[in-house]
Amino acid sequence: MASPRSYKAQKLIERMQQKLTRQMVVSLSACAHCGICNEQCHYVISHPGDPTYTPAYKADCIRKLFKAHLDWTGRAVPWWVGARSVYTDAELEQLKDVVFGKCTNCRRCSLNCPMGVDLATFNRMARGLLAYVGMLPEGLAHVSKDQWETGNQMAVSPEDYLETLEWLEEDLQSTYNDPSFRIPVDKPGADVMYTINPREVKFDPRSLSQAATIFHFAGENWTMPSEGWDMTNFGFFTGDDDLAAALPSRVYDAAERLGAKKIVMTECGHGYRSLKWEGPNWAKRTVHTPMESIVVTMLNYVRSGRIRVDKTRNNLPITYHDSCNLARSCGLLEEPRELLRLICTDFREMYPNRAENYCCTGGGGALMMPEYSSRRLQSAKVKAEQLQATGAKIVATSCHNCVEGLLDVISHYQLDMEVVQLVNLTANALIVPESPPRISAQ
Repeated sequence: MASPRSYKAQKLIERMQQKLTRQMVVSLSACAHCGICNEQCHYVISHPGDPTYTPAYKADCIRKLFKAHLDWTGRAVPWWVGARSVYTDAELEQLKDVVFGKCTNCRRCSLNCPMGVDLATFNRMARGLLAYVGMLPEGLAHVSKDQWETGNQMAVSPEDYLETLEWLEEDLQSTYNDPSFRIPVDKPGADVMYTINPREVKFDPRSLSQAATIFHFAGENWTMPSEGWDMTNFGFFTGDDDLAAALPSRVYDAAERLGAKKIVMTECGHGYRSLKWEGPNWAKRTVHTPMESIVVTMLNYVRSGRIRVDKTRNNLPITYHDSCNLARSCGLLEEPRELLRLICTDFREMYPNRAENYCCTGGGGALMMPEYSSRRLQSAKVKAEQLQATGAKIVATSCHNCVEGLLDVISHYQLDMEVVQLVNLTANALIVPESPPRISAQ
């Protein structure tokens, strides 16, 4: 006689049957348990001897459910393929500890799997199943709720957002003694609609101000939307596809409403991936507005001469941390390096780099889950060693999430480094022209 199953366990199994895709089924079926992925995972490297951190173990936590309920091998020889269902909420808590607390979905294991198994894809699915039955880590649940209800992850009110843009505009007018300096809001027909991470409004207005400075002196015809300005997406982290679809739709709607010719995104790895590449699929819509990272925008400005820079202003040794989402998942590899060589005098690679780089350890929503901080910082040992080996005094990255993750690593391992983004370095190197720039269109 089968054991009684809790309400949440039953709903999770039913939901899994609805959410499986062909890609997930192939990945769930193809793992050979060869162990190559173990060598790629920063959790495994930093927790030697604990098999529960291995990608194969983490994958098996959801694979056993697939085998038990959806794969014929689980019905024919369940003991052979490890098929096993879940029955209690305590078992779901154990699953939550694994898929949220022992993986940042960095995809380094997926990249190096000889069988092409995308472990991060069905780890995110497992997160989504738990989200569906209300078993999210508290921090992620709180931020997700804020994004649903307020349209941005930090619950910044429309009044605070607009007031921040206004005082930044006034400050820039004073700094450059230029009353024509504007941070335009809801300007119709702009060539660029700039979208940001709410962290910039609440905690890091410097980055927003510096981006505005670069747009101004490039003579850009740009604007920021009053609604649909948050390009981040916590549905991406939690596996909640409904939230993941709603958030980019707000940005697409804003671009269409304003008639913007292009969406430019701030330096945010998961935001870039979720808005440009995953968002149209989640939202089930065709997006006609081109999208690019501000890294590409700034590089094009320097290349074309729309802004001039003096690289000697950034003369400390600088290394670059590749965001997992930007580099490994989206292929934004060479543009940051070309820009760095144009705006600083001593750029040093860390190894490994590009698509093989190690996670900052703050990805996948990890920064919003303090209950897992100790194991996260232990897993950061490999990142700390990577950073220290460069001898750099500055680590640049193109992701707000990575800024926070790297700051934690540097503090915990007492490294003599600071963290900046490329917009900070570009603004620092910017040569301000003597005469005001000419805006391309009004």
